[in-house]
Amino acid sequence: MSIKHAYVHRFMAMTVPCEVTLIASDSATLARNIEANTRRLEAKFNFYSDTSMLTETINQRSGKRVVIDTETRDILVKVREYSIATQNIFDITVGTVKTLLQNSAKTREQVYQDAVPYMGLAAWDIEDNILIMHFPITQLDLGGVIKEVAVDQAIAIVEQASGALINFGGDVRASGCKVDGSDFVVGVVNPHQQTQALFALPLRNQALTTSAHYARRQQFSDQESSHILASQDTHRQVISVTVVADSALQAGIMSTALTINPRLTVPEEIGFALIDEQLNVHQNTDFLLS
Repeated sequence: MSIKHAYVHRFMAMTVPCEVTLIASDSATLARNIEANTRRLEAKFNFYSDTSMLTETINQRSGKRVVIDTETRDILVKVREYSIATQNIFDITVGTVKTLLQNSAKTREQVYQDAVPYMGLAAWDIEDNILIMHFPITQLDLGGVIKEVAVDQAIAIVEQASGALINFGGDVRASGCKVDGSDFVVGVVNPHQQTQALFALPLRNQALTTSAHYARRQQFSDQESSHILASQDTHRQVISVTVVADSALQAGIMSTALTINPRLTVPEEIGFALIDEQLNVHQNTDFLLS
């Protein structure tokens, strides 16, 4: 049976609008499965929930060694691999900063002075199914990766579909093609006019994420900063970064890291475009904006 129209399913999860576009014979069932799995991941890894696995098992741990399930282990192994590739710029131990902010009204400098000794890749490790947390104060926040994990898992759920486009709040992954055989086309938001696209590009069997400083803010006692937390404001010129990679998880980690350090050297297979305050686009490959 030939499929003449794409099936679109929308829902809210992880604080963002989620859209699933499918070209498959059982699209409605697959879409419901994706939504259910996304909500499962949200509940399991929610940093701000007292009942999430992340809070109860990892961040409220009683000892140095924590037994974790296979899914959590696999996610953390990948996160560690990609964090190493960013030279530790991307750091899930930023939860340490957020926890200190919740408990006191400190300046940015004071918070990072207190947190930095207990952050970074040296603060945690994995051996088999054991997560090792070297310091009691260290807190993990997977808010910067779980939405991307949900996108990647959504593609795995619909692996038999002839076409799929998953878009969770701008974290996108495409599989296959549209009904007419053409590539999916994804627009990237203009930072100054967020109802408009600054550019668009075709996407097939790839992921695309955009990290931007304008989206949300974080309040310290002495200043307001980007929600993408770093010890110093290194991003005054670059306000948005779009990355194309094989997985949403890899793309998301790289796009976040590049907003903190736009000069970061990334793997050759990664395509990226940096947008500055004047809306100039700086790209490392000619396929990105072809």
